[in-house]
Amino acid sequence: MGTVAGRRILGGVNARPSLIVRWEELHVGVQIAVAFVVTTLLLWLAHVALLNQPTGRGFMYGLFWSVPLTFIVVAGTRSERAKRLRAEGREP
Repeated sequence: MGTVAGRRILGGVNARPSLIVRWEELHVGVQIAVAFVVTTLLLWLAHVALLNQPTGRGFMYGLFWSVPLTFIVVAGTRSERAKRLRAEGREP
């Protein structure tokens, strides 16, 4: 068993970490909900702790910026899943 670019190789096939595979297999609605909540909280924390914003304003900024960030996370996930399935010879 070796590694290539941080991925384990088992019998010549790249094995993706199970957490990534489970995330990719979730329904897109669940991915949107989870990503939105997580990014909102992280961005709120960043605005309050790092940028010294008041709590309410930091939360509003977190809500605002979590919309495009959620789109980026979910779109990237769907794209990487489709690329992986095509590489495996399966239809996305």
